[in-house]
Amino acid sequence: MRPQGTDFAASAKARESVMSLGSIAHLQYYFARTGILDGKGGQLMRKKQPQAVLDISVLEGNGTTTSGGGSDADSSYASLDSSPDLVSKAFGANELARSPVDMQDDEDDGFEDGFIYDPDMLPPTVSTYNHKTHVIHKPPTVPELQADLEASLRIVQRDLEEVQSRKTGTFEEPPEAPQYTNMPGANTQSWYELQGMRILDVVTLAIRAAKLYYSAHELPDRLDSIKPEKQVRADLLGVMEVLKQMATRNFKGGLKDEEIKILVGWVDGVFDILKRDAEIEAAEQAERRGWSWLAGDWTGRELERERQFLMSMDPEAGPLPEWTRASENDAPTPFLETLQNGLRLVRLHNAAVKKSRRRFGAIPTFHVDTQKPYRCADNLRYWAKAAELRFEVVLSIDALGIVYNSGPKAWLDFETAILEWCRHVREELTSGLL
Repeated sequence: MRPQGTDFAASAKARESVMSLGSIAHLQYYFARTGILDGKGGQLMRKKQPQAVLDISVLEGNGTTTSGGGSDADSSYASLDSSPDLVSKAFGANELARSPVDMQDDEDDGFEDGFIYDPDMLPPTVSTYNHKTHVIHKPPTVPELQADLEASLRIVQRDLEEVQSRKTGTFEEPPEAPQYTNMPGANTQSWYELQGMRILDVVTLAIRAAKLYYSAHELPDRLDSIKPEKQVRADLLGVMEVLKQMATRNFKGGLKDEEIKILVGWVDGVFDILKRDAEIEAAEQAERRGWSWLAGDWTGRELERERQFLMSMDPEAGPLPEWTRASENDAPTPFLETLQNGLRLVRLHNAAVKKSRRRFGAIPTFHVDTQKPYRCADNLRYWAKAAELRFEVVLSIDALGIVYNSGPKAWLDFETAILEWCRHVREELTSGLL
């Protein structure tokens, strides 16, 4: 039966190795990779010299004949046994020393183990399969995607304004506009089809640019705070439904006022998202410029630097008392007493997560009413565990000992944990800004 052609999947057709199955290049590649061409038969061999046999003409030429009633073969073998000269002429010295097993192996293939390479030929293990080097381009950055989105939206905005002005009869052709010979007349079905295909093309490109920008944004929760993702998807589906209706009726009568209104509203909504995103980014940059702990020499003032850091994370909570070192002989310092119930530490953790580039690991539930001691202890445990899960820093504290003021050791461990937490969080925020 003659083999039939095979239909490959779309993903397989993109692979040259799949589409080259059965070709000469594929067989060469397969032989080279599997090593079939290595060893005997794989190199440029030379034919082995034929084995020496008894030549009767040599015996006749030397005049060595036998007399008697025996046969020719018998006389030849008899003379060969008694004449060393004939033996050396008929066989080489190496042939007598070879093993019968080796001779049997040579008879199987008829080739010598030695080989001679042709300098103009590649070794058989070198792949002759044509590999194409696919260049993977660097993915675009968020600013590049934003610029592409803004350019696409401006094109849509310009074309929609032209459609509206043509409907009202106020459109004026610019003098530098190119003139085409086969253009249909205005307000005809052919004209409406050209106009509709143009709007369909530019709006589709704008939707694609918006999708890429939304999916590649580094802070999707910021976009979600501006407009929920569900609403963004609903707006996109509404625009695509309008485009579908336009194409279904073959753009008869041109674009309707309701369709233009929906498209213009979507473009304005995307511009509002971009504007609001830029405002939030500018506000965050202005806030970061006010962080005194971010730069400068803080040698000998490490506690003051961490205090400034804590206050910058949650400025609405008010200033913190001066941070002085706790000792084994003194009572807990006012700074540590402010953080005793754990509520402010939980809020500081959530604020630090919100200001970081990796916005995950916030504490969702905690106790706001801390009149009960166990609630204060729970807040401290929430803070310590969240620090371990989010910032990968293990904090060892005695929550009940801090709440009940069991002794100096609990306060010293508490102060050490706060310092360790400040250092890890500050380093992560600083690295995210560089």
